[in-house]
Amino acid sequence: MQKILIVDDVPTNIKILRELLVGDFELFLATNGEMAIEVAESKLPDLILMDVMMPVMDGIMACEILHTRPATATIPVIFITAKNDVEDMVKGFEVGGVDYVTKPFNPAELNARVKTHLELKASREQLLRSRRQLEDANRQLEDRNDQLNQAIEQLNIAVMTDPLTGLHNRRYMTQAIEQEKLRFKRTERPFALVIADIDHFKVVNDTHGHECGDEVLKQVSRTILGMLREQDHVARWGGEEFLIMLPETGLKGAELVADKLRMAVAETVTKGPDGGVKVTMTFGVAEFSNMVSVDEIIKNADNALYQGKETGRNQVVVFSPRLGAN
Repeated sequence: MQKILIVDDVPTNIKILRELLVGDFELFLATNGEMAIEVAESKLPDLILMDVMMPVMDGIMACEILHTRPATATIPVIFITAKNDVEDMVKGFEVGGVDYVTKPFNPAELNARVKTHLELKASREQLLRSRRQLEDANRQLEDRNDQLNQAIEQLNIAVMTDPLTGLHNRRYMTQAIEQEKLRFKRTERPFALVIADIDHFKVVNDTHGHECGDEVLKQVSRTILGMLREQDHVARWGGEEFLIMLPETGLKGAELVADKLRMAVAETVTKGPDGGVKVTMTFGVAEFSNMVSVDEIIKNADNALYQGKETGRNQVVVFSPRLGAN
C-alpha cells in the first residue's frame, strides 16, 4: 500500500483529508514542519500533503529542507493553501513543490492530483530502476568484453608461443619475417636471419634423459633471449633449432651477434641429474635482399648451418652463394 504523510496543524483539515484518503493509502500525520521532516525521514512516504501556514516551522521551509536530504529529496510535496493565495503557490513551486490543492477541499480534485503524482513518482522510480539495470547490464557487458578480449589476447599469445621455452614459435616468426620484409621494401634497411642448432642434442637426451633435455632447451632460450636487443626476434623453430631475426643488421653484424651467442651458450651450465650439463651450438647466418624471397633467405641460413655442422660444429657460418651451389 502506498504511503501518504498529511501535514496540517488544523484538526478539522486532518480529519477531512483522512476521510478522503483512508482505505486506499497508509496514512501518517504531522502537525508542523519539524514533525513532518522527522516522520518523512523515518517512514519515507510516497507523497506528502503539506499545509503552508503552520506553527514552529511552516510548510515552505519544511519542503525546502526535505529536498536537501537524499532520503526525502524525491518525495513529491503537494501544498495545501487557501483558495487564490497566489503567493503561497509560487513559493511552494520555488522550493520544490509539485502541485497544490486549495481549501475547502474538492474530493475529486484532491484524489485526481494525489493519484497523478503518485503515478508520476512510480514512473520516475521505474525509470530509475530501469536505468540502473541498464547501467548494470552495460557494466557486465563491458566486463564480459574485457574478459573476452583478455581471453582472445591470451589465445593469440598461446597460438604464437612455444609452450616449453616460452619463446615465439614458427608461426609467429614466419609472420614477423614477412613484416620485416615489407619494412625492408619501404626503407631498404637490411635485416639478417640466424638459424642455430644445439650440437649433439640427441646425446643429451639419451645420456641425461628428456627432462634434462627440456631444461637445456629452456636454458639455451633464456641465454639467447637475454643477449638480444628489444627489436630482435627469436623463435623455437623446431626441436633443438632456433631462428633469430636481427632487424637493421647486415651480415657482419649478424655474424658478430651469432658468435657472442655461441660463446655464451658454450659457457652456460644446465643442472642435470648427474651434475652440470654443457652444450654448444652451431649458427648459420644469411642476409635478406631484394634478390631472394623469405623462403630463400631461410634456406640460405639453413645451408650455412648445415655447412657448420658438417665442418666441426660449435661455429658460425655465414652464407655465401658458393654454399647454395653445393
